[in-house]
Amino acid sequence: MATTMKPAIRLAALLGLSAVWLFLACTLAWAHAELIETEPEDGAALAEVPEQVWLRFNEPIVAEFNPLEVRDQQGNRADEDNARVDPDDARVLVADLKELPEGRYAAEWRITSIDGHVIGDTFDFTVTASDVSELPGDAGEPVPESSGEGVTRMAIVGIFGLSIVAALVVVLRRRR
Repeated sequence: MATTMKPAIRLAALLGLSAVWLFLACTLAWAHAELIETEPEDGAALAEVPEQVWLRFNEPIVAEFNPLEVRDQQGNRADEDNARVDPDDARVLVADLKELPEGRYAAEWRITSIDGHVIGDTFDFTVTASDVSELPGDAGEPVPESSGEGVTRMAIVGIFGLSIVAALVVVLRRRR
């Protein structure tokens, strides 16, 4: 009986190490950049015209091929077409703005995480003539803090891990 348990123990150790390796590999690959702050903030009503738009991410980013465009209500470019990663902080994307008249503006961004995932979204802000702190009505779609993809992927990894454990239990019981 001792000789039949050794292969089972080896199999169990191999399956366990494989599950741990898979879990670690997948969680690292799924950790793509997330937008954590914008200036101006999404939905902001600004009495002063900003000189720049910038976005801060939770990790360094790669920004190529017009990564940030700011447009007015008519769809005209309101930025200087010079979006770039801040040389002092690789987590910040910045673009200079033209002189903006009153109105609503949409900033659309698209960057690449260091893990290769391309992400993007939009946010709005308004330039006003007064010190209005909130914009009446719909201020645009908020920038999501988290898309929930990580939770879904973690559930898939958890189900996979439980399947491995269940298979291991079946194998060990048949060996007895």
